[in-house]
Amino acid sequence: MEAKSRGCSIIIKLKSICRQNKLTQLASLISLMIISVFAPINLVRAETPDHVLKNLVEKITKTELREYGQIDNSKNNQKEVIKKSKKKVPAEITDVKEVERQAEFASQVTGVRKEFLMGMLVVESDLGKNTGECTYQEVKEGAENAYKNGLLSEQAWQTFKKRKKIIQDIANDLGYDDDKLKVSCNPDYAGTGGAMGIPQFMPDTWMEYKDELAQILGKENPDPWNVRDGVLAMALKVADVPGVVEHNVWAERNASKMYLSGTTSYQYDWYASRIQYWANNYKSLIG
Repeated sequence: MEAKSRGCSIIIKLKSICRQNKLTQLASLISLMIISVFAPINLVRAETPDHVLKNLVEKITKTELREYGQIDNSKNNQKEVIKKSKKKVPAEITDVKEVERQAEFASQVTGVRKEFLMGMLVVESDLGKNTGECTYQEVKEGAENAYKNGLLSEQAWQTFKKRKKIIQDIANDLGYDDDKLKVSCNPDYAGTGGAMGIPQFMPDTWMEYKDELAQILGKENPDPWNVRDGVLAMALKVADVPGVVEHNVWAERNASKMYLSGTTSYQYDWYASRIQYWANNYKSLIG
């Protein structure tokens, strides 16, 4: 009779628990399960409601735990959405005069001819006004299709996947939403897009110059979408080519071809000529 009375009491407690909030419910159910297992009873287990209650409590507890997992995941997803919503995208560049001023600054720091830098900037990013028209996801889909169709090598595909992680890290460090960042689209030739910011660097190329940029600029996280940071990065890269800081035009032509293709092949003479044309005529674009 005592066990039956205690069983009824536990049923009442279960009903009471159902009216509690989620956290209190879970704690109460676990406590109740312990009581139902270890409290002394006088009736045979098959005849007592304790055995049934124990199974019931275990079932409810497992359900609650599953629900808590779903709730936790839901909360984490909500936090991620809120976190994403607080992230920004790079500001648009509208003042081309500022681009020229930063080219002058980069020239003073590196020794690279300002006019050469301006020619590069006209061709690479329209003086910073066009830093890309595709999201990285769009670039990824195009690159993946090219890889599956045999238009992109295994090495190029693996390099692209590594770059995807790098650009996510860069975006996070700068507080940018990597899903909304615009980068260069995939080209018509065998290669991938994904070039970033004013200098149109690939993510891994940016990382090669990040520490040097940080030291010169006095900032922990240089930004490829920032005018000063981006123009200086471009200057540092072309300055690595022998003869460029001596303002040798043939060295500049080689530097521009290497900037595009990594080679000095005659196949990219058209690009080098275009750079030199705008080095001499960029003033017509800025007034």
